[in-house]
Amino acid sequence: MINHHPSDEMILGYAAGSLSAGQAMVIHCHLELCPHCAARLKQAEALGGALIETLEENEPSGVNFDDLISEIDAMSIAEPEILLASEDHKSAHFTQLQKEENTPNLLLDFLGHGLADIQWKMVGPGIRQYVLPMESSEGEKVRLLKLSPGFVTPQHSHQGSEMTLVLKGSFCDETGRYASGDIQEADDGLDHQPVADTDEDCICLAVTDAPLEFKSVISRLMQPIVGI
Repeated sequence: MINHHPSDEMILGYAAGSLSAGQAMVIHCHLELCPHCAARLKQAEALGGALIETLEENEPSGVNFDDLISEIDAMSIAEPEILLASEDHKSAHFTQLQKEENTPNLLLDFLGHGLADIQWKMVGPGIRQYVLPMESSEGEKVRLLKLSPGFVTPQHSHQGSEMTLVLKGSFCDETGRYASGDIQEADDGLDHQPVADTDEDCICLAVTDAPLEFKSVISRLMQPIVGI
């Protein structure tokens, strides 16, 4: 069961096409895994269409974001249409991978293979990464992270924002526990130390728009080398 979802701002930003490439990719992958947020997206798109019609008919005025959220919450949640790309053009191999790994189709399409075939790069004992070769905003990096069972990440805060989608396994930190399908949104106000808390690897898709700010001297010295 998915317990942690993107903020309303992220859903509205995705609906409006205003997110960065990395953020949009993470949100899209979450939407493939989460029917609840797929319904929220449909609500946001419907509200956006209604607002455009209203603005075309009336003199433009300031839009209160809290009012928009209230309208979204008030709308009834219907069963969402399937957001996944049509299976007609996908190979049976990819379809099977999607079912076995619970991997979003968008990510499978981008990688061209499943998670098991990723060429991981060692960052340090217990943690590996794969940086996705995609064009994005200046300073933004999109990467897959693989944490070994029980791995404790170095304590860190954030110089910018970080959004993390769990694909496999789980981790926990000061804000709660995040399992498959969950999203964590972090900003410069969060100081945490995530721990992979199951007996399987924790694999996450993460996007950052600035380097992390590590607390230990060793981690800071290694940071230019590993690029996190």
